[in-house]
Amino acid sequence: MQLYCLYRIAVTLLGCLSTVAHGYQIPPRDYELNNYFIVELKDDYKVHDFIDRHRNIYKFEHQLPRLDNHYVFSIDKKHPHNEFLGNYNSNNYDLFKRDYSGDGYEDHIALLLADVRSIHALPPKQLEKRTPVYYSREEMIEKAAKRDYKINDSSQEGLKKVADQLKIEDPLFIEQWHLINTRYPGHDVNVSGLWLEGIAGKGIVTALVDDGLDFTSPDLKDSFNAEGSWDFNDNGKAPMPRLYDDYHGTRCAGEIAAQKNEFCGIGVAYDSQVAGVRILSGRITAADEAQSLIYGLNVNDIYSCSWGPTDDGRTLAEPEVIVKKAMIKGIQDGRDNKGALYVFALGNGARFGDSCNFDGYTNSIYSITVGAIDYKGLHPSYAEACSAVMVVTYSSGSGEHIHTTDIKEKCSAAHGGTSAAAPLAAGIYSLVLSVNPNLTWRDVQYVSALSAVPVNEEDGSYQVTKLGRKYSHKYGFGKLDAYKMVKFAETWKNVKPQAWYYSDVVDVMKKWEGTKVDAPPPAGGPGRVKRAPEYKDSIILSVISVTEDDLKVMNVERLEHVTVKVNIDSSFRGKVGVKLTSPSGLISELASFRRFDGSGSGFQNWTFMSVAHWGEDGVGDWKLEVYPSEEDMKKVDIGFKNWQLRLWGESIDAEKAEKYDLDVDYSKIRRDRLEAKPIEVSSSAPLSSSTSEAVATSDVTVPTSTSSPSSTATDDSSKEGGTEDSEDNHEGANKQYTNDHTGQYFMAVAILGFVLVIIYMRFHRTPGGSKRRVRREQYEFDIIPGEEYSDSEDEDAAFANERGRRGGRDNSFELGTIVPSGAVPMEDPDYDENLPSKQLSGGEHFKVAEDEEDYNVNDDNENVFDDTHAIQEEEEQEEEQEDHIDDESNNEPASEADILTPPLNK
Repeated sequence: MQLYCLYRIAVTLLGCLSTVAHGYQIPPRDYELNNYFIVELKDDYKVHDFIDRHRNIYKFEHQLPRLDNHYVFSIDKKHPHNEFLGNYNSNNYDLFKRDYSGDGYEDHIALLLADVRSIHALPPKQLEKRTPVYYSREEMIEKAAKRDYKINDSSQEGLKKVADQLKIEDPLFIEQWHLINTRYPGHDVNVSGLWLEGIAGKGIVTALVDDGLDFTSPDLKDSFNAEGSWDFNDNGKAPMPRLYDDYHGTRCAGEIAAQKNEFCGIGVAYDSQVAGVRILSGRITAADEAQSLIYGLNVNDIYSCSWGPTDDGRTLAEPEVIVKKAMIKGIQDGRDNKGALYVFALGNGARFGDSCNFDGYTNSIYSITVGAIDYKGLHPSYAEACSAVMVVTYSSGSGEHIHTTDIKEKCSAAHGGTSAAAPLAAGIYSLVLSVNPNLTWRDVQYVSALSAVPVNEEDGSYQVTKLGRKYSHKYGFGKLDAYKMVKFAETWKNVKPQAWYYSDVVDVMKKWEGTKVDAPPPAGGPGRVKRAPEYKDSIILSVISVTEDDLKVMNVERLEHVTVKVNIDSSFRGKVGVKLTSPSGLISELASFRRFDGSGSGFQNWTFMSVAHWGEDGVGDWKLEVYPSEEDMKKVDIGFKNWQLRLWGESIDAEKAEKYDLDVDYSKIRRDRLEAKPIEVSSSAPLSSSTSEAVATSDVTVPTSTSSPSSTATDDSSKEGGTEDSEDNHEGANKQYTNDHTGQYFMAVAILGFVLVIIYMRFHRTPGGSKRRVRREQYEFDIIPGEEYSDSEDEDAAFANERGRRGGRDNSFELGTIVPSGAVPMEDPDYDENLPSKQLSGGEHFKVAEDEEDYNVNDDNENVFDDTHAIQEEEEQEEEQEDHIDDESNNEPASEADILTPPLNK
């Protein structure tokens, strides 16, 4: 037995060493004969013990790199244990057979589950490329009739000047309108000014998670980073395209890093590098998908992903739990703990009524979701819209496409869709990181929101957010302007670490039974929101009230992302709408109607996401409305069971920042902290409150009753974590308030020390005792860390302490007056609107800050980020702004200077 155990240990070690030595070389899989699954072992359990205990049933395959305690095993399909083996604490459901009695498996199942935290089944699957974009006959005629470009055309003078100065001789460059648009000046990414300053993405690596990358292409061979590349479809180091339609990844790579070399065109960040991670050309498992998103995490800075669930207007899909954990690993550990960037294409299903909030990749808080506009600045008919859209950039439409590199030493003039917008954005982020590599993944999202340029304001149904920025479900915060964004990022001051709040799971248990209603059709024409009065209770309304104490105990200062997890039954999912209204009145349309989505499964444990509430303080009533399609009220039944609100944002105190764990129930943590620290919470404040009612019109009425929620959080994806980790979290809760009572503790220790000294002097007087007492008192003083204490051996901790001391800012965030802590002075003379443009080919739009939408700053409020030592000064400012605040309902954006208001140096 001992020899066997030593053998299993040796096998395990060799497997791990092989993984390290060969990148991610895994044993060949035989899906015809075996089933595969991931075992997540408990922290104190050793894998060789698990192998030894189950050696006659499960075969060890390999370890999952970078995911602690996760191992892949297989089982012969003929083995009887396949009868019960399935997911356990995974993907919001369990597939283990529940009735074990009499089947002979009771002992083994109990033994198996005693060792593991979770089990994830690994059936093979095929990931979907974004739905191809097809063009109408009219669009193709327009493209065919496009005039022939000539370099001596007067409209090309600016482009020629850039080409001459940078020695660009690539033949396709003149066609790359997304870089310099001479036909519709201003509708490009505004990048040439950066190139002229020598900024072209040097030192940054973008991994194309796609169908391969032709690294033999003349445009890409010098840009290719082999260390960050892997082929998960053919299990090898070289992610070469092998199938006839494996061209997409190469085209995307050309958009980013195609070289200046007289071949095809150039990339927006032509000095950067690209890696290829091939996953879209065959069957893979969730384990492969998870590893693809963290492969080369020590090399790859950005992961560009132009894939997701099918864009057919009826699919509802999200990443599996193991994939979510991989993305969390990426944002926590990537780029030296600053976080890898995940850039996802929005989706091409708008023609089918699809929305990106039905896609769990694009509505992840860890993704930068990128939409598209065409070369005229218009919204293409294929581009989806939702409250998760961060920004847009250029792609195909109006008869034009993206021109880029192709496989087999060819060039492409037919690249498009949001699949092309995402890598273009990734290239721009390469430029940003090259000038400020210290940005965290969240800071990049801040920079995106604050420097984006609103487009088509008459079309996008824009709302003015608490950032003082305009937001649209179609265009996000606007289009990416490379020059403006890079200059904004150069002097950006990082925000404090992330914090989060989970509400309780609120039971609603309300129904709309349209099939039982006998009434005439709804009043109002197409697109009208007015509903016929005969349809009573057509909107189901539920309210969650968030208090200052709720956010304080969870260390949340102001919001970034908002997620809503719902359980809604429906006889026709596509006829159910869901809308969230924040305390400030901003609206996120979470679920839009989809005419092709006839599923009767509704939304079960589904999470929606919104970035529209960025900058709000989060305190107040959050209202969720669930309602039927106006045109089909009589044809759909809806049952709103429950929901949970989750708020994500910047922490109050950086020193109290925590590491997020997907398996932990943070609503329980919040309740424990509120109960453990009653001195911090008003005794009259409820832990949380909720109101549910049905209303007959779209108007939200005042809640009629308030009570504690009838249920506690029961997040299926975190069943075990919330219970198993409760003791650790409770200890963390006590630690949360250590600094709040530092002065009291110090006084108590000082008094105790004084008493001890008196006793010591009274009973132990000896020659030289006075001198020893002085040394002892000095020693006691030295070892008690005060506010200015930091560990000199840990620079990161010292930085965090310093950030925490600066972080006691006023929590107000009034419209047009306050901006996130990252706002910094923009003193570069290039920002003077009277100076000439940095892009030689265009007009006024190339300046960094020139129209009132650019940064929205109030020049009269320069000290808006003062800390608690300047509260009195801020109160005086608030009195002066009282009239302005009263007029917020006008929704007027603030002036250009708002976003440039600097934080005070403390």
